[in-house]
Amino acid sequence: MTVHHKALTLASTFIIALAMPSCGLMAQSSSAQPSSQPSASSVTTPRLTVAKGQYLSVIMSETKPDGDAVRQSYYSKAFPLGQKFGLKREVLLKIDNAVVSDYKPSALTFFSYPDEASEKQLTKQPEWPAIKAQRPKAWNELRIYSAAMQDDLDWRFDPTKYYSLVVAWTNPDKPEDYQRYLNGIEKAVHKAGGRFIYKMKAPKMEAHATSLKAPNQLTFVEWDAPNGFAKVQQTDDYKASQPYFLSGVTNVEFYYMSVNGKS
Repeated sequence: MTVHHKALTLASTFIIALAMPSCGLMAQSSSAQPSSQPSASSVTTPRLTVAKGQYLSVIMSETKPDGDAVRQSYYSKAFPLGQKFGLKREVLLKIDNAVVSDYKPSALTFFSYPDEASEKQLTKQPEWPAIKAQRPKAWNELRIYSAAMQDDLDWRFDPTKYYSLVVAWTNPDKPEDYQRYLNGIEKAVHKAGGRFIYKMKAPKMEAHATSLKAPNQLTFVEWDAPNGFAKVQQTDDYKASQPYFLSGVTNVEFYYMSVNGKS
């Protein structure tokens, strides 16, 4: 089965990459992070608060070096229009390392709408197509993942913590295996100082520079230390659950993130 072979190759790369020392993580761009890490007391702790029924968008961006003017034009038109329908910028995280990904975004931003209907109202506005058409000139890639909230979410992003995101395309022949994997490692994640924050399932995806279809799930985890997942890999729970990961995905991307950027 070709899908399984591809999943095995990707998963092996994923596992090897995560076993690498986390102290080697470097920010995507040195200009995207401060020269020294501020203390936790000197930084406002970002808070993501969205209620069940709201519509959440996760935007990952890779800017064009010569696209500043176009980006400013896009922002000056898109945001005021979106705010008429309740668009709110929530939290921005710096992407420190794209561990497993051909895509190299520098930041991830959460945006929210009151509900999915509000987002659809924005896209129906006559001026929206022209605004959206600016994206390829402003970004090498702009990926937007969106889904309605199934539960309330209230999370503070701690500047002293580490965050990870796994974007997963699951195997259609074994659609439940990836969830078995996540369920199987949850206790080990907690023991290693990790917490599952949010799982965005079956998101809608927008992008202008990839042929990838929408993934099946985005999984966010907060870690107390940069080597949290390496500890998970040493547990019996992980070793028992790993086969479900190998059989459960056809493609995967893995990113490390932080509030202010960590080197």
